[in-house]
Amino acid sequence: MKASRGSLKALDWANLFMADVKDGVGVYLSVFLLTVRNWEPDQIGYVIAIPGLVGILIQPPAGALIDRSTYKRFLLIGASIIIAICCYALIISGDFYVTLISQAIVGFVQSVYAPCVAAITLGMVGHALLSQRIGRNESFNHMGNMGAAIIAGLLGRFISYEAIFYFSMFQCAALVIAVLLIKEKDIDHELARAAAEDNAGKAVGVMDLFRNHNILFFTISMGLFHLANAAMLPLAGQKMGLADGKNSSLYLSAAIVIAQGVMAFVAAISGRRAEKGRKKIMLIAFMLLPIRAGLFAFLDDPYILTAIQILDGIGAGIFGVVSILMIADLSQGTGRFNLLQGFVYSAIGLAASISSVIGGLIVKWGGYPTGFGSFAVLGIIGLLFFWKFVPETLVIPEGMKEKATAVKC
Repeated sequence: MKASRGSLKALDWANLFMADVKDGVGVYLSVFLLTVRNWEPDQIGYVIAIPGLVGILIQPPAGALIDRSTYKRFLLIGASIIIAICCYALIISGDFYVTLISQAIVGFVQSVYAPCVAAITLGMVGHALLSQRIGRNESFNHMGNMGAAIIAGLLGRFISYEAIFYFSMFQCAALVIAVLLIKEKDIDHELARAAAEDNAGKAVGVMDLFRNHNILFFTISMGLFHLANAAMLPLAGQKMGLADGKNSSLYLSAAIVIAQGVMAFVAAISGRRAEKGRKKIMLIAFMLLPIRAGLFAFLDDPYILTAIQILDGIGAGIFGVVSILMIADLSQGTGRFNLLQGFVYSAIGLAASISSVIGGLIVKWGGYPTGFGSFAVLGIIGLLFFWKFVPETLVIPEGMKEKATAVKC
């Protein structure tokens, strides 16, 4: 164990408070714009899509910056301050272009969260213990989402939707404090970028990195997953809002609470199970996508729509842990862990943005069943691609398994 207990505890708190911060105000923005601002679905789709579109351009250079930077904590702090400002902009203005610009800025700065936290984690515990620690990170992250969803739902129902944005600003401040409690001396920045032990300070070329077809196929599969997944919960939230606008925030919060509670449990298990293999666990997440989309397509009762989020909890709980571990496997020894994260998250951002746009357009012209049916087909395509082209990435060196299990995080 490289890091002190105090820094590891602070990392727990950072993951807890980062839950909603890294996504701005997340799915609540979609319902807020529909039920409070009275926007059209296609307008909402554009606003929801813009952070991902900006992230497409920003994620790779952000990953490269994180690989080189020894100021990872301060990147997180700066991003949190900017997110808080953007939340305030949503409160004071209902203008389409102000909202669009604020979400573009969110997309610009939120690109540092996932790779920065993963890099700090790797730099604190090393590759051998990463499975356990990433599972713990994700569990705290999902518990944070669950608690935030409960509070946000109550705020939206009994005070106002704007109060949800003020709560997000509070979380930004709490995250800043948690990050400051992580001791800089506990982060090995060479280890944090997956540099080879005998090649410190150097990294493989970008073109050499992507000559590895396994990396290319893995990146495509992650994009396909989010192409089918990203728009489903916002669209389900819209269905709930149309069925019962007065209680829409409570239904949506209940859906998030159910999913996040399941994710917290599944993430911890996934981290342990992934020590024996990554692919077979990730296949479960891919298989649940078309099932969930099919159920959303033909069911309308808000209570049933809420319960369906159990499937999202299982799939997302697996994805959040295993995707990071597979990136770490594929980049081990290259010194490009965070750059590869950036490219993968760009693919995810592109897919999520397209998902939001096409979801809004299909629902506008064909209705919700057609929209969810389209995502079910995309989910099947993603499942088949991942199963056929992406190999198992875990390679356990002789004696490494014994070493990893002998030390507890």
